[in-house]
Amino acid sequence: MNEFIRKNSENLINDLSKFIAVPSVSGKEDEHGPYGKPVADAFNVLSDEAKALGLEVENLGYALRISIGKGDETFLVVAHGDVVPAGEGWTKPAYELTREDGMLYGRGVLDDKGAAVAAMYSLAAVKNSGKEAKMRVSLVVGGDEECGMSDMHRYVDEFGLPDYALTPDASFPVTNAELGFVFGKFAFENVKENGDVKLISIKGGRAVNCVAEKCECKIKGSEEVFEYIKSLSSDLLSPETAFENGEISVLCRGLSAHGSVPEKGRSAVMDLLSVLERTFEKFGAENSFLSFTKKYVKGTEGEALGINCSDEFSGKLSVNFGMCSFENGKGEVTVDSRTPISADAFEISSKLEAIAKENGGEYIPDRNGNGIRIPEDSPFMRSVAASYEKATGKPCGFVCERGSTYAKAFCGKCVAFGPADEGNKAVCGNMHGPDEYISEEALISLSEVYAQVILDFCY
Repeated sequence: MNEFIRKNSENLINDLSKFIAVPSVSGKEDEHGPYGKPVADAFNVLSDEAKALGLEVENLGYALRISIGKGDETFLVVAHGDVVPAGEGWTKPAYELTREDGMLYGRGVLDDKGAAVAAMYSLAAVKNSGKEAKMRVSLVVGGDEECGMSDMHRYVDEFGLPDYALTPDASFPVTNAELGFVFGKFAFENVKENGDVKLISIKGGRAVNCVAEKCECKIKGSEEVFEYIKSLSSDLLSPETAFENGEISVLCRGLSAHGSVPEKGRSAVMDLLSVLERTFEKFGAENSFLSFTKKYVKGTEGEALGINCSDEFSGKLSVNFGMCSFENGKGEVTVDSRTPISADAFEISSKLEAIAKENGGEYIPDRNGNGIRIPEDSPFMRSVAASYEKATGKPCGFVCERGSTYAKAFCGKCVAFGPADEGNKAVCGNMHGPDEYISEEALISLSEVYAQVILDFCY
């Protein structure tokens, strides 16, 4: 199997290049599919590549299923073909695979297109081994992981739960536990304002689950207000300010990071909100939306919201305020919170609803889910760990993941496994950020590991 994968490594990378070239951000349903034309186009690219490898292919519309083997039990590898928006700060083309010094760059090479293509080659390698299957093995590539996982919930509704499943969308070794999550937004209408300083607009962030790398605003104010804002410029990253006809505009940058680890980034939204809040206070102006953000849109551990908590196994709760907007008296700010396994995500969501109501607004839940954990000593986990050690020569441990993967959609039947050691910057990095990358060797190794797991467990 490894010989097959190594011989086809250039084909693997070429196939990934075509997949990366499709800017498959999940969108609204259209005539092309439930998540829009870019996702449908990405499925078509991968479908053609899978057929060229001699694999069975079914386009379900919301997902692509690529299969080998036969048997009464089912084993799934679940990856996703949708990506977060490219954002800013790239030094290489976001939607063009760049090979440089053994590294691969492009939106999706790490999360999760690279893993999808590598797993596809795992299936081809196992099929090429000629051994007889005892399970039906399928790679299911979804189109809505980044925006709610409606694809895999639909898959489970249609086909039921698999007997076993892995998703290469976290880190090696085995991620047998994941934190819970709370997604939603605070929304305010008919925002009250008093004073000579007026908020015209705010626009910041590109995705709920990304730390905002850019935020801009416009306010009505005097030259004195403008000079005061300029005096606060050291609190902003790469600020740009302008004053014309009584209108002040401010733009600032942040440092992007995955929403599950907001402390690793710098939020342009929170930076600019802080400057606005102090400016309105300085000049005796009031804006009820900014009064709310001043009190509650603070920190990364939920202290200001009163939801901070932790446990020994899974660590602290986190909060990312990924996107913020204000226009025509309406303000919104999104919430992405990752909750410890011991916490009740639905109770936390209820607390946010109460806070919004107390402050004249509304909290609109998007999706909530409690944490999951599959026992390390289960036969499935023992087999996966043994295959990992056989394929890599490294000891296999078990970890808890802060991010949320497809594993949650499969109700205790799935764990995250790979695609690479996220803690090793020499191997991969910048997930959800500019210049996302993974090493060529890590991607090929991923294909070898998954082939070994499938062969050992399913054949």
